[in-house]
Amino acid sequence: MERFGKYLALACLFLLWPALDAYLAGAVTGLRGAFLAAAVGLYALIYVWYCLGGHALRNSLVPIASLAALILLSIAIGHLSSQPANNNFLIVLLLAGFALSTRRALIAFGAIGAVMVAEGIVLSQGLSAQVILQLVLTLPTILLFGGAAMGLRYLVTSLAELRAARAEIARHATDRERARIARDLHDLLGHSLSLITLKGELATRLLPEGGTATNEVRDMLALSRQAMQEVRQAVSGYRQPTLATELTAARVAHQAAGIELDVVQQVGALDRQREAVLGWVIREACTNVIRHSGASHCRIALSDVDGGLQIEVENDGWQVPQLLAGNGLRGLQERLGALGGTLEAAALPESGFRLMARLPAQGQSEEERVEVEAVR
Repeated sequence: MERFGKYLALACLFLLWPALDAYLAGAVTGLRGAFLAAAVGLYALIYVWYCLGGHALRNSLVPIASLAALILLSIAIGHLSSQPANNNFLIVLLLAGFALSTRRALIAFGAIGAVMVAEGIVLSQGLSAQVILQLVLTLPTILLFGGAAMGLRYLVTSLAELRAARAEIARHATDRERARIARDLHDLLGHSLSLITLKGELATRLLPEGGTATNEVRDMLALSRQAMQEVRQAVSGYRQPTLATELTAARVAHQAAGIELDVVQQVGALDRQREAVLGWVIREACTNVIRHSGASHCRIALSDVDGGLQIEVENDGWQVPQLLAGNGLRGLQERLGALGGTLEAAALPESGFRLMARLPAQGQSEEERVEVEAVR
């Protein structure tokens, strides 16, 4: 339902019917009618643009500019149609209640109410009974349309937070289950394989050298040690950070710190080793943003670039130079270098800081690349 809410909001354009009725009935003709049609069309165009795409823009001036434009057009439509109707301002009230913060919305309601009162008096050229009734209904109209829009925004926001909380709980439950499996796998199999290895070593000492049984026991010991190594690798893989876990932790930490976070995830499934390295990058970068940047907005973008992986963490905080000298960043550089990756960290031209990590397409380690170059 939320996905189609922006399209349902377009149905509010029917509130412009008084002006359209005046135009279609021929009450407004000639050049004045053309201006009225242009004003109604521009009003509808701005509202449609904001509902379909403008609301997603991060610039806080977009809703204010849209409201100011719609208020001016509402005044123009009222004067061109010569109808003292409040319908032109109802959409403005809805937009103000849904798009602005509570404090700004209340200020906008007061300004819109004052304009509605002034328009009614000017268009009616005095305080007639109709104007007085309209003035009396102004406050209930603001409370009904503006308050309903604010309530709807609160419900939509609460629903989005509830869904995010459910997804976070599910991810945490998955992580806890992974940790439990890793712990049990290590305790059970590790203990049993260790005993098998010790018993095998004891058996090789008791059996005569060079016998078939001795060779078989030694093969069993080799398989046991290999199984122990594989178990350790599997357990360490389960305990390594994952992208889902680190992104969830980053959202929670940024929200607690009052920093707005945008995440762009454009990569698919990754092997465990590279996913763990990217998880460490996210953890270290977000820790630096929260502790040292003084930022109000942060952006994490994961993408495929030329077949390789790239992760960018940008913030709009203080513009301070930062070299790869800290222990955290140095550790990231070593982790990335082991997979043939690179790490860049630099201040942005105007304000803020950016950390960028890249991994090659094949994810070759440093040792593998050295061996390949030596063969060539």
